[in-house]
Amino acid sequence: MNRPEEQRPIVPSVLMVDDRPENLLALEGILKPLGVRLVRAHSGEEALLHVLRETFAVILLDVQMPRLDGLETAELIKRREQTRHIPIIFITALSREAAYVFKGYAHGAVDYLLKPVDPEILRAKVRVFCDLFVRGEKIREQTLRSESKNVFLTSVVHELQTPLAAAKAQAQLALHQLDDDRDEESTARALRVISRQIDRLVRLVGDLLDVNRLEAGQLDLTPGEFDLTALLEEVRTRMQPLADHHRIQVRAPDRLLVFADRDRIDQALTNIVSNAIRYSPEGGEIDVTAENSANEVHLVVRDHGIGVPKEQQQAIFEPFTKAQGGSSRSVGLGLAITKGIVEQHGGTISIESTGVPGEGSTFHVRFPHHRGH
Repeated sequence: MNRPEEQRPIVPSVLMVDDRPENLLALEGILKPLGVRLVRAHSGEEALLHVLRETFAVILLDVQMPRLDGLETAELIKRREQTRHIPIIFITALSREAAYVFKGYAHGAVDYLLKPVDPEILRAKVRVFCDLFVRGEKIREQTLRSESKNVFLTSVVHELQTPLAAAKAQAQLALHQLDDDRDEESTARALRVISRQIDRLVRLVGDLLDVNRLEAGQLDLTPGEFDLTALLEEVRTRMQPLADHHRIQVRAPDRLLVFADRDRIDQALTNIVSNAIRYSPEGGEIDVTAENSANEVHLVVRDHGIGVPKEQQQAIFEPFTKAQGGSSRSVGLGLAITKGIVEQHGGTISIESTGVPGEGSTFHVRFPHHRGH
């Protein structure tokens, strides 16, 4: 699992707008050394579609285009709240008259270049805007992570308060019953509630420690050979009483020997099955399948729950996040820990889901099962 500072690089996008393909090709040749993503638009209308779909570090906009010219395109871009901040550099072969240049600035240009464009000057200007964009995105991501952790800490406080309050109340009740010499069954019930609440606290604290260890790259594994099929049956037996409206079904070879950390694989499987139960409020079968190949084990867990929208499918594997519609009792650590455990074993985890309620989600876990992989 990557450490927090090892974030994926931010690659800025530059939108090039010109109705002449040869001009777009020339711009692409000039800007290619910058290593940024270059997007072509052959008209003002096409440019507007692009800015609706994604964010750009800068737009290079030809002034003279048929139908919707550059000035009109810029004006429409600047009218929209979500796109008005995008810098625009006008490129034109028109005369250098000051009045026309000022008209370009009035329509939202931050700069104005005349053809033929000097490659070095264009690259320098675009590089500045791309650098600014990357810095801004890094600040935005840091802010979002900070906000996520604040939400997480709030959730943790509530998570801790609930079992602590319940345990305290039941402990007081048990003590009162002991003092009054009431029936032993009532006292036993109170003590069982205390035990369950303490178990919740232990799991939560354990998850917090695991997240910290994974982020620091310090999650220790104790690998050994064990029968994965037997472990799957154990997980099914343990989880079935918690799945009131679900039948958990396991399909696996009679015996499947793997070399891995049994406790951590158990933890990962339990997290995925728990997730399937939590996000399947209407019930439905939960299928757990194990397949064996020459080099790896392929585990599949499928449910028939609410599913996960496409835009959330990467986020659910990050700490402190959960899919919309999830239980408020979840603080969004289970799948992040599972991902870390799988990756520590040299494997991968992924999800398939249409995001349509009732069609559910399918989780795929793959990891090598031989010693030394």
